[in-house]
Amino acid sequence: MDHKVLNSGLATRPGNALDQVLGTLPREEADAVRGWLPGAGGGAEPLALLRSLAASGGDMERPDASTPRAIRRVGVIGGGTAGYLAALALKAKRPWLDVTLVESRHIPIIGVGEATVTYMTLFLHHYLGIDAEELYRRVRPTWKLGIRFDWGPHPDGFMGPFDWSSDSVGLQGALRTTGGINGSTLGSALMAADKAAVYRKGEAPLSLMKYLPFAYHLDNALLVSYLTELAERRGVHHVEATVADVELSGPEWVEKLRTSDGRDLSFDLYVDCTGFRSQLLGRAFATPYVPFSSTLFTDSAVTGNVAQDGKIRPYTQATTMSAGWCWRIPTRGSDHRGYVFSSAAISDDEAAGELAARFPGISDPHFVRFRSGRYAKAWRGNVVAVGNSYGFVEPLESTGLMMIGVEVQSLVSCLPASWDGPQVRETLNAALGQQWDAIRWLLGLHYRFNTRLDTKFWQECRASADVSGFQPLLDVFAGGAPLSRRNAFVQDMLSRVAPSFFGLFGIDYLLLGQQVPTRILPMDEPLSAWQTRKRAADALVRAALPTREALEAFDACPELNRQLLEDDDSWAGREIARRMGMR
Repeated sequence: MDHKVLNSGLATRPGNALDQVLGTLPREEADAVRGWLPGAGGGAEPLALLRSLAASGGDMERPDASTPRAIRRVGVIGGGTAGYLAALALKAKRPWLDVTLVESRHIPIIGVGEATVTYMTLFLHHYLGIDAEELYRRVRPTWKLGIRFDWGPHPDGFMGPFDWSSDSVGLQGALRTTGGINGSTLGSALMAADKAAVYRKGEAPLSLMKYLPFAYHLDNALLVSYLTELAERRGVHHVEATVADVELSGPEWVEKLRTSDGRDLSFDLYVDCTGFRSQLLGRAFATPYVPFSSTLFTDSAVTGNVAQDGKIRPYTQATTMSAGWCWRIPTRGSDHRGYVFSSAAISDDEAAGELAARFPGISDPHFVRFRSGRYAKAWRGNVVAVGNSYGFVEPLESTGLMMIGVEVQSLVSCLPASWDGPQVRETLNAALGQQWDAIRWLLGLHYRFNTRLDTKFWQECRASADVSGFQPLLDVFAGGAPLSRRNAFVQDMLSRVAPSFFGLFGIDYLLLGQQVPTRILPMDEPLSAWQTRKRAADALVRAALPTREALEAFDACPELNRQLLEDDDSWAGREIARRMGMR
């Protein structure tokens, strides 16, 4: 039990017991206690006893000249998003490392739109220290307040907003009033109106975005181009080469790499960012693979771009298709579309035809193959895999970039100064494996309970998609929902037996949005209270700017991003970043 968390929000009563105790002590001793536990008005603050008052230095050890088998030279093998994020993080947090990125011009990156989660907003700006104004100018991100699902039986589908944990308007009131969950938060209402929480007061913009969690939509080609330049500016060495062979000096140790033009490359640590080839972890080490195919049946995607109708939607859209689903990721210039499908259920030509018929004017199709799963371990010997070279699941819920960030942060946090020092490989392997498995089960819920279409593919998903890892959540949900409104002990129990990155709020939205049978918990207030909150939220939505205009306001006024990333009352501010280990 973390008493510092329990202490949050408590206030000391005047004339508290500690002040009374100090009245019994000699003045010098009482003053010493007040200096240790200072309170308002010259009194003492007993709640300070529940805080961390002792200062501690950082836990990252730097090798010196005498350190045996020191880790000083790091080779990041492979470019793309994973490679450049890994290289930038290593230089940002362990600047003494000599980092080299080895990249082949013969291996193209997948240039589709990337949707992220709120974690990535903090990772980019706080962990990597990327300047927001420069990112907006170079990469031109758009905002993602959540996901709109054209999913389940409700004709309007459902919104999965990132402010779901607030329940600021109310899930139960929305269910009672409309039969769906939309409009249960301000974020959800803004998504439905294609607006963002930015307002005009005369010529100056006002922003509430620091109170409304959001993520980015990113054009992958623009992102990688920017990260490439940033890595060069920050001292990451770049070697253009194709790795032809990996030479081992033991079952879990890379001695050197041989390039196709005959060069030898040797490092103390190898970060495998070679994508689905997994050239070091998968091929050279023959690491066992854990497939997710009994849960996730899709293995292909066909992508293209569609001209916008003038609007920039503030959400990723997931639309049910006959043999899978289609994403929409809005960028500043166009909407990126991609149909994720099962090659066992539909051919490439049929998938491309269905996509073109659904979205007329889409650009020529581009096909991507993938498999969902992870390797048994991410870290073996002197190799750590990041990104697709370790694990991948289909793009539903935008977990790809998030897990690259989590893997990078885990690597940087756990890397020892020397290979002779204590190692935490198995701890990191267990933690990352658990997170990938939790994502597997989360995505499985999307397939097991989606009743939008009755094609053969969806019939098979509903009949056999394996969601056994989240069965405890389903058992408790059946007896009463929302799970996030169950008593605190039940919530704690569920978070321990079936942990999920998105928490119980995310599970609630997913299951309630698909109308999975349950007993809805009674409201502990009159419906009129919910209706009053809903009218107030609607007033804020009516006054808000359309997303395109709101983005332009941030482009023109850097102060708005400063408020978001520096203010103590922001969801993405310095204090939150510190708690997440990003500063």
